[in-house]
Amino acid sequence: MPLENSPFFSIIVPVYNVERYLHECVNSVLSQSFQDYELILVDDGSSDDSGEICDDYERQQKSRVQHDKNQSHTLIIPQIPEKVNIIVIHQQNQGLSATRNAGATKASGEYLVFLDGDDFLEPGALTAIHREIEPGLDLLRYQAQEVFDDGKTIRHEETGFATIPGVEAFNKLARYHYTENAWLYAYRTKFFRGNHFRYAEGCLAEDLGLTPLIITKATSVKSIPDICYDYRQRTGSIMHDQTKVARRMHDIMLQFHEILPEIAAIPHTETILHYLVVSFLTGATELERIDFLQIYQDSKRAGLLKYIRPASIKALPRSLILRYFPKMFYRIYHH
Repeated sequence: MPLENSPFFSIIVPVYNVERYLHECVNSVLSQSFQDYELILVDDGSSDDSGEICDDYERQQKSRVQHDKNQSHTLIIPQIPEKVNIIVIHQQNQGLSATRNAGATKASGEYLVFLDGDDFLEPGALTAIHREIEPGLDLLRYQAQEVFDDGKTIRHEETGFATIPGVEAFNKLARYHYTENAWLYAYRTKFFRGNHFRYAEGCLAEDLGLTPLIITKATSVKSIPDICYDYRQRTGSIMHDQTKVARRMHDIMLQFHEILPEIAAIPHTETILHYLVVSFLTGATELERIDFLQIYQDSKRAGLLKYIRPASIKALPRSLILRYFPKMFYRIYHH
């Protein structure tokens, strides 16, 4: 049970050099009609004015007065709801994983929601999420749309599903446009902490490493069709920096080495393990040929190839080529 007077949601916002977008992000939370939440802003040693902007919001929350028009970061800020508590954490730069971990440790809400500092919530998002959460639900999935600087949006509409166990849920979620992103789920805090979930610090794509484990360990998972999250597409972000692709793949492999055996210990997860390894090595074909082959050999030495076990005749040819003919696989799937 949550602590008495604790908020329903803890909204955790990792912040690093996003001064251009941070007001829109935070204001999208403060403007929500559902107001039973705390907002945790974790400044990861920003070198721009992001940290000062976080402090501005905390000061306004404490004073409950309109933002001082003489301050250098002034923008239109919605009135902070009376019951909303804003918490600011400043830390030396440690990366996205560390900010999420710090926020989750500090949180007092019944459910955790992650919101990246350059993204924002749709109006009514928290109301939609709260409405669909059932007592004891471990994990609620909602949907996203991509937002571009020119105003273009791409909606990823998915069919939701009623509450089912995590292993069954993963096989449905794997067909969605996004599966592993940390910011597309509301996590029951007791479930999250009870399993000692932590994002691998110092790694890129840390949610791809942890989210599959979270889903499969969940007793109850539900998905709703509501688009609640706006995922900003911007030049220079980690996902679009091609110089970091090799590092991201290497980090995923290291996380898989730790997490896949945990998933394998859960009954009936063979299709999940197969999906994760095949998807990972298919993604590695973005690399140059020599780098792909290095990742492949490292994966083989780490014992990841044993999880390639296709569950259907249709999946067999691709799996056999990947397992035994990596050079051919690269030629076929290289983008």
